[in-house]
Parts: sequence; structure tokens; C-alpha cells
Amino acid sequence: MKPFLPQDDPNQEKRKDYLHRQQKAYQFDYESLSPLALLKNVPAVENFSSKYIGERILATSELPANMLAADSRTFFDPLDELQDYEDFFTRLPLPAVAKIYQTDRSFAEQRLSGANPMVLRLLDASDPRTQILADISNLHPLFDLRRELQKNNIYIADYTGTDEHYRAPALVGGGTYEKGRKYLPKPLAFFAWRWTGVRDLGEMTPIAIQLDPNPGSHVYTPLDPPVDWLFAKLCVQVADANHHEMSSHLGRTHLVMEPIAIVTARQLAQNHPLSLLLKPHFRFMLINNELARSSLIAPGGPVDELLGGTLAETMELSREACSTWSLDRFALPAELKNRGMDDPNQLPHYPYRDDGLLLWDAIETFASGYLKYFYPTDEAIVQDVELQTWAQELASETGGKVKGMPSKIDTVEQLIAIVTTVIFTCGPQHSAVNFPQYEYMAFAANMPLAAYRDIPKITASGTLEVITPKDILRLLPPYKRAADQLKIMFILAAYRYDRLGYYDKSFRELYHMSFDEVFAATPIQFLVRQFQQNLNIAEQKIDANNQKRVIPYFSLKPSLVINSISI
Repeated sequence: MKPFLPQDDPNQEKRKDYLHRQQKAYQFDYESLSPLALLKNVPAVENFSSKYIGERILATSELPANMLAADSRTFFDPLDELQDYEDFFTRLPLPAVAKIYQTDRSFAEQRLSGANPMVLRLLDASDPRTQILADISNLHPLFDLRRELQKNNIYIADYTGTDEHYRAPALVGGGTYEKGRKYLPKPLAFFAWRWTGVRDLGEMTPIAIQLDPNPGSHVYTPLDPPVDWLFAKLCVQVADANHHEMSSHLGRTHLVMEPIAIVTARQLAQNHPLSLLLKPHFRFMLINNELARSSLIAPGGPVDELLGGTLAETMELSREACSTWSLDRFALPAELKNRGMDDPNQLPHYPYRDDGLLLWDAIETFASGYLKYFYPTDEAIVQDVELQTWAQELASETGGKVKGMPSKIDTVEQLIAIVTTVIFTCGPQHSAVNFPQYEYMAFAANMPLAAYRDIPKITASGTLEVITPKDILRLLPPYKRAADQLKIMFILAAYRYDRLGYYDKSFRELYHMSFDEVFAATPIQFLVRQFQQNLNIAEQKIDANNQKRVIPYFSLKPSLVINSISI
């Protein structure tokens, strides 16, 4: 198989016949998660390979023995003490976060390098939410709110449903389980960047949490009793876990990339250079997404059972995440700038940003060289009828409905920007939210998927309900829920099919040819080796940075990032 643009292919009829068959096989479904554009039926060619299945079974083989060895007890009652959550890990390694999760440092660091480092944003001095901080009288006496805002040192994680990046639906009561209700708190959490005065050193620290979005409600600070402050932080962790699973993970990687994979299959011939570039980054995604819809997010499935809201409420989080996502605004550099998190002089410690941009640059360099080889002029772009049809269908409301996608591509630079975002989202972005699930979410006491008691209320006497250590245990998942959370997080994070920038494995399965055979006698062989070299250099920089970090960040190490949303 030789790569050809449609205008250069000597076998036009074969190309047309192939696309005709593909358009019959890959059809849109607008009903399952309306109005999202998903795949109606998954063709057999998209199924997991026997090699994938065998490797994945092997990667998760320790799980049954681990769960058998865990103590059996009443499944739905609260555990007796926090130590019990560590006891689930009999064979599997205990995540390091289990030893530090109650500390303010760990809580704040998870906003920068945890499983969901995409929520925190700079708080502008004109933002009305600053009034919450101004109304607090028991903050540290040296804390000067006006000065900190002027210096751009105040950050916010908003889970109330009013922030433009997380317009969650109003949750009336949350979901239910065998012994009652579950709850999904909707907190506001405020953080301050503290400079140490030594070079560019400093750290993020939590300063306030409001659990009830209604005006005038109680605001917790580190000066509250430790059990109250821990309760408030755990409520933020519950909200963040739900945001992570349904917005950052399912919505803004799996679901937003699905229509792009569908249209690529429908409108680009098998030997189209763009198809050859993108197919490894869509490997197993469509079957993976279909399995998620039929099991993970089905009634009675893990999402329904484990997350805080009802299934309908929870799925609305993903719909909202997709409807507020766009190809241009969620390109990594633009997304960081939109949240005010892009300037390392202002915020010197943000591992997700720093490591992510290293990979972004490597992908952009590779995509640029690849596409400029096949499109040496903008005229070649305009003449490519398959590419233009691809763009038109992606942007169309009767096609992929991809926001931020131009319906016509005029320049190679335009195409480079699109492709870089797609590859980054399928590879590094998905890896950054998928694989940390074991480290941060398998240990349920750190990041519970639901709360099992409500937030403290004002009593009849006008005082705030007292929180006790038993209330912490009542808030956290009971035995069966904690065990199921461990299982699903391990399964999702245990297996890596391939490695970013290494294409031979997927090419041999997709085309029964090696990557070098497909691109023989072209500069593409050199470009992909250069891509791998650039990723290796990025890894060296990340390793060096991790030596200086309080908590190392491994989620975007190139050797641990996969090409596609294959799990």
C-alpha cells in the first residue's frame, strides 16, 4: 500500500469503491447521547485484536487474588477507620497518596499534577467570587486579599455548575444505593500560590472551601478544626472525581474524538496520508467507547453505581463537557491561556502544563514535517477533495458537529493545528487523565466517587452542624463501593497497548505491513525517528524536573503515554 492524495492516485475507482463501503459501515447515531454524534454500529475491523485481549488479561491478572485476600465484611456499612481503606491493597501496590492524602500539600498538588489538573484557574480581581474570600474574617492575619489578587496569586476550582468550563446540572438529591442516598457536593475551593522568596520556589496551598453555593453559607479554612477542614477537602475530592470521570475523561477525550474517528473512516481513503497518520491514534477507540456505553455507563453499571448523581444527572455532565469543548479553544496552549495557567513566571510549578507542552511541541513538529511533505503547497490542500469533504462533514450539524472545526481547509498550517490537537487529545491528554486513576482514585479515601452523607447544615439554633470523625467515615464509600472503585480504577489504568510515536505495532495489525514498508523511500521514516528522539529528549527533561518536584509527575512521561484512547 502506497500513500496517495486523491488527486494523485492512479486507481480512482478502487478509492471510490472503498469510501462507498466505508460510508455504509460507519454511520452516525444522534440518539444514544443526544445531541452528540456517535457511531451507530461498530464494524468488526474496529474490534480488539487477540494480541490486545491477551496482553490486557495478563496486565490485570493480579486483581482477583488481591480482592479475594481482602477481608470480607458487611458490604454496605461504613468502614470502622480510615486505615481500613489501605487494607484493600493486599497484593496490589498501595498508592503513595494513601500516606499523604489528608495533608494540605497533597490536596493542593492534586490540582496541579493529579488525575484532573484541568479545573484550577486564575481568579481575576474583578470576579464576584472574590467576595467569598473578602467575607472571611478568620483567614491568616497576614493574608492581604487585594494584594494577592493584584499579584495574580489566587486560584479557584469551581464545581458549582456556574463556571463556563463546568456548567453542571443542578443535582436535587444525587443517586441512591442499597442503604439510602448518595450525594454530589458542588463546592468552591480557593488556593493561593505562596512564594518562598528563594529563586522561583513556592507552592500552592488551599485557603478556603465553600460547600454550599448559596450566598452567605459557611466557608471552611485551614483554621477550622482539623476534622471539619478534612471533611470539606473530601467534598472537593468527590466533586473533582465526578468532574474527572465524566468531563475531563469521558467527555473531553473519548466522546469528542469519536466523531473525528468516524469521519476519518468515512471520508479518507485507506491510503490517504492523513488517514495513515491518524488511524494509529484512533486504534480501538470506537470499540472501547461502545463498550463504555453498553457497560460502564449503562443502567446498573459502574458509573450508575459508583458516582454521586443519578445516571441521568451524571450523563448530563458529559453532554455539557462536550457541548462546551471546541477543537480550537481546547488546543493545549489555548486551554492553558483560557484558565490563566500558561505563564511559568506567574505560576512556576504546574507539571501538567510544563510536561504537556513538551509533548505538544514534539507532536506539532512531527505533524508539521509529515503534512508539509504531502502538501508542499496550499494548492495541494485545496485540491484534495477527500480532505475538504472530511472537514465539511466534521463541521456539519448533520455530520460530526465538531465545534471549532473549519468547514474548509485553506492552508497546511491550518491542518497542522487541527492534527496536533487531535493527536495530543488521543495520546497525551487521554493518558494524563486515564493512567493516574490508580494512583489517585483506586484508594477511595483520597478521591471518593460519591459522598454517602450530606454536607453540614445549619441547625434550628442557627449554628453549623458539628462534624465528628465518624462523619468522615460516613461520607466515604462503604466497603463494597470502595472495593468496586479499586477494581475499576485498576482495570482502567493497568494496561498500555503501545507507546506514543511508535507505530509499527498498530500498522502491522491495521495494514499487515510495517510502518517502514508503508512509507518506504519517503522522508516519513526519518521524521518518525526524529519524533521519537524529540520525545526521548522531553522525557529526559521531565525526569530532571521530577528530581526537583515535591511529588514526581509521571503521567506525561512519553514512555508511559500511549497513542490512542485504547483503554
